[in-house]
Amino acid sequence: MNGRLTRVAIALFVVTAFSLSGCAAQKIAGKAGVTGTIYAPADNAFLYVYKKGVTPHGPAEVITPMSTLSDGAFSVDLAPGSYTVVARRRATNENGGPLTAGDRRSEPVDITVGSDGKVVLNLVMNVKEDSEYKSSFQPPKDWTTAISGKVRDSEGNPVQGTRVHVYTYVQMSERPKYVSERTGPDGNFIVFLPKGGTYYLSARDRFGGPPRIGDLYGRYDEGSINPTGVVLKDGEHKTGIDIMVFRVW
Repeated sequence: MNGRLTRVAIALFVVTAFSLSGCAAQKIAGKAGVTGTIYAPADNAFLYVYKKGVTPHGPAEVITPMSTLSDGAFSVDLAPGSYTVVARRRATNENGGPLTAGDRRSEPVDITVGSDGKVVLNLVMNVKEDSEYKSSFQPPKDWTTAISGKVRDSEGNPVQGTRVHVYTYVQMSERPKYVSERTGPDGNFIVFLPKGGTYYLSARDRFGGPPRIGDLYGRYDEGSINPTGVVLKDGEHKTGIDIMVFRVW
């Protein structure tokens, strides 16, 4: 079964959301979580779920595994608790990384999930201007800890169009905690962090999932087999962290 048919089959099990006034929440019986519809446009959008109080500009607690179909329906099982949800649709069809001009997103909505059913929402996405995205996706001003450097190819040339992914575990198998903007022609990157600690870095040209054949990918490892941790103190800006990327074959 191809990917599109698989998505259609899964969509048959999604509860179709009904129209609400604004973003007022109701509940339907069944597993706890959130369900509803994304509009304008309805297809190729992802729902992002954050724990209440966590900035919706960083990695999400949950991302729907597949984008919405033409009906815009989504459904996510969640443990009881308080969350913030937002819908995003990127022109690249990626499910992560900063938005750029022309991409769409809804306003963040706070919800409280009980144990007796799903919260039902309608989410309307809007196109934002480039200037709004630049201000909207900047890290908080009090994040003064940072790592910067350059992404290069095997010949030492700067690589454009890659993002640096930052992890807190050496296995680097979980979703990255922080992600940089895409590198420009000079290959330079900077990632701001909330506090000091030991961080592990990779650079790649595609967000989400393991590296695929044809992707650019590399880790900061200082020539060793294992990734090298970058150790920072609170408020420290460590420079000169260069990452070499290779084409995956």
